[in-house]
Amino acid sequence: MRKIYLVFSVILGLFSCTSDVDNLDSEIKSIELSEKISSENVKLLSAWTANRSSPVHINYQRKFKVKVKNLGYQKEVVIHHATFDGNWVDIPLTFEQAIDNDEEIWIGELTPDYEVYSDEFVVKYMVNGKTYWDNNSGKNYSMLVNVGGYLSPEINVELNKSFTRPTGSSFAINVNSRRNYGTTTTVEVVYTTDSWATKTTIPLTYQRYFRVGYAHYIMSPNQFDVDIYDTSIRVSEDVQSIDFAIVYKVDGQEYWDNNYGRNYTLSKVIY
Repeated sequence: MRKIYLVFSVILGLFSCTSDVDNLDSEIKSIELSEKISSENVKLLSAWTANRSSPVHINYQRKFKVKVKNLGYQKEVVIHHATFDGNWVDIPLTFEQAIDNDEEIWIGELTPDYEVYSDEFVVKYMVNGKTYWDNNSGKNYSMLVNVGGYLSPEINVELNKSFTRPTGSSFAINVNSRRNYGTTTTVEVVYTTDSWATKTTIPLTYQRYFRVGYAHYIMSPNQFDVDIYDTSIRVSEDVQSIDFAIVYKVDGQEYWDNNYGRNYTLSKVIY
């Protein structure tokens, strides 16, 4: 019996050592990434994490939006993300659109059914045989599983496409905006149903707690001082789509999310 206990103790010891080694490897990798020099050629614009649950199912949404300099036709843009098993994996992003200054927007979204990813990540951009990083100025990025939105310093307001959609005879509009303490802030949607021959402006409503699933909420402002606003635009039955943009007003200044000058379009779902 004593021999059995001895073998069992050795096995537990080996398992413990393996776990410690994995954790150490992950910590070393984290330190290595934080020592990379961030480049102006790649920048995380926004990110989002949320528990998307129902009474019978749950998934874990992560979204990323990145801006890169167009340094070549063949390129890869990825989120280099830590996982709960101590590894680091690449999450590929896809090209969304070209914008001014010869720059591009790349995006990615995942909804795994279990918590694959831990909180730490960086952005990696590979082009012309070179690799450029955005590691949050040496701190790496860190977002827990149900935080809501992160906005880079250059972004004050951004449409949240996950919760912006047609809903019957209405259009639900959802926005992430930067919190400004001690100032008067308004967030509005400017929309048209006739190709901008006329336009309508309506305010969005601040949401202190925003429901993202059956039993999960996001608090605003969150740890990144990001607030959530939303509204519903009701239209007549003959209106099939709207074009719109978001304006964020604070201290007499206006900041727009108009999809880089293209505006947004929402269309009713036809069954």
